[in-house]
Amino acid sequence: MNPIQRIPLEGLFNTRDLGGIETMDGYRVRPRRLIRSGQLYHMTENDKKVLSDEYGLKSIVDFRTLDEQAEKPDPHIEGATHISNPILQTMTAGITHDEASEKMTLEEATLAMKENGVDPSFYMQKLYEDIITSDYSLKQYAQFFRILAGQEEGATLWHCSAGKDRVGMGTAMLLYTLDVDMDTIIDDYMMTAAFLKDEVELILKRLSAAITDPGQIESLRICMGVKKNYIKRVFQIMEETSGSIRQFLKDRIGLSESLADTLKALYLE
Repeated sequence: MNPIQRIPLEGLFNTRDLGGIETMDGYRVRPRRLIRSGQLYHMTENDKKVLSDEYGLKSIVDFRTLDEQAEKPDPHIEGATHISNPILQTMTAGITHDEASEKMTLEEATLAMKENGVDPSFYMQKLYEDIITSDYSLKQYAQFFRILAGQEEGATLWHCSAGKDRVGMGTAMLLYTLDVDMDTIIDDYMMTAAFLKDEVELILKRLSAAITDPGQIESLRICMGVKKNYIKRVFQIMEETSGSIRQFLKDRIGLSESLADTLKALYLE
């Protein structure tokens, strides 16, 4: 049974150590080395201490846009280096739980969906398709893997805003490269829904004061969530584009056999 558990932090709800996840050939991801997360803005001083002292955090890879980073910068954590690595050049509605952008992006997007008869699940899947076919985004994911390959000790934490879409896709590609089975990859991706459930409901409760249309609220809920078909579609596009997932990762993201072997040597035991 592959353990998928969040790190019990005070101000962060979707931060988890990938340690312990099993590969198909009997190895396990080393604990306290690979951490996925949502934004760090609300972390407490105790959270900083946990990540620094207990997890040996050395690098923070920020997948958010430059505007997102400027609006809610990562707190300083002793001993950790912040690395800006935006997966998108500009903010896109549907991929964030950031309160400052909810009304500006998600509400406008869901209203436009309703007016144009667009299903919000289809809209979200299209966002994933756009990311995995974007030369810019693929270049940024390639940089992420090079960062991981150079991290010989301590933990690397990567995050976006909610920790569900940009981080979800990057983590899925990483686990696939480490030879984790597809069911476990999807289970890890879907755990975001459980970890963020209370936060999403709190946000929707606040927004419901200004949005009285139940249909729009439901669309917002969908845009703040994850579905299996989103990440499955990403892998399907890889196969359609390059003949196999492995070949796509090699051709489009630079995950050569040599780089994959380096990642396995660093992060598996």
